[in-house]
Amino acid sequence: MPPGEKPMSESLKKPPRFTVQSPFLQQLRGRLGKLVWRLALVLVPLFLLRSCVITYVPPGEVGVRQISYGPSKGLQKEPVTAGYRREIASYEAIHTFPRDIQAVEFTNHPAERGAGHQQRPAIKVPTVDGYPVDVDVTVLYRIKDPYKIASQFGLTTAYEEAVVIRFTDPLVKRYLGELLAEQFYHEQRLVRVQALKKDLAQRFTANGLVLTDLLVRQYDYPETFQALTEQKKIQDQSVLANREFTKQSEVQTRLNQMKAEGQNLINVRTSEFNAQITEIRAKKELYERQKRAEADLLVKSAEAEGTELINRALEGSGSAKLLRLRRGLALLNAIKGPIYITEDPTDLGSIVSGKDR
Repeated sequence: MPPGEKPMSESLKKPPRFTVQSPFLQQLRGRLGKLVWRLALVLVPLFLLRSCVITYVPPGEVGVRQISYGPSKGLQKEPVTAGYRREIASYEAIHTFPRDIQAVEFTNHPAERGAGHQQRPAIKVPTVDGYPVDVDVTVLYRIKDPYKIASQFGLTTAYEEAVVIRFTDPLVKRYLGELLAEQFYHEQRLVRVQALKKDLAQRFTANGLVLTDLLVRQYDYPETFQALTEQKKIQDQSVLANREFTKQSEVQTRLNQMKAEGQNLINVRTSEFNAQITEIRAKKELYERQKRAEADLLVKSAEAEGTELINRALEGSGSAKLLRLRRGLALLNAIKGPIYITEDPTDLGSIVSGKDR
């Protein structure tokens, strides 16, 4: 650089030799400044009012209003719905809760756990036959009364632990614990789950919640379940066989007893029937003797009457001829050998007269 010459940087720092002077630009700049100040005077109070008096409740939430002081101090029962709502700073506050469906999962499988909700280990259900079954359960619910939730459990999510988890775990053990281990794949499980839902829904309603659904998704049996089941089945079959043998012995004993009673009854009835037969026979023989005696008496009476009639007949006319005829018959009966007849056998008169000669 030649001596006496100034550097270029210093020459650039000097102000320009001329400036633009435009009345229009100066007027426009002044108007813009006034407009900015006016907007600031309007918008700044609005923003302050928005932050101190108004709050926004999202669509998926419901709020409860809490007043810090005054005659209405405390939580208000009327729920605060979604939208822009009044919230005076330092006087009241709106606390929000999720209004959509929430979930609490009970499972031991990490792959089945969802994000953004409460998670607990699977519920270990002791069945009536002594096998612990790990049951995966998902509880779906939503908030119905935010005032009751806030007044009983505070403004946090403590209601999940105090209501959902506290009631679900024992009720699942109570209702599903009445099943046998193999009945988890039977229709009886559906009946018990329906009863579980009904009871759990009543408890949720009393605490400001609504049970949407309860999903029993999976059952995990212990590793020794198969061996224990086979052993138990063998024991059960042995017990059943012994019961059947005992019943068979009891039936055989009753059968023998009934046979003995039946034989005794037959013997008694036989004796009674024999006695009745003997009595009937005696009555029959007595009746026969009586009737025979009566018949003999009638015959003898008839014979006597016949003899008397014959005697009377012999005493009348023609009795001599009748007497001779009887004698002839008696004579014929006394003759042995052939009889030669030279006369007419039908001529009784000649025969009788010949005999008289």
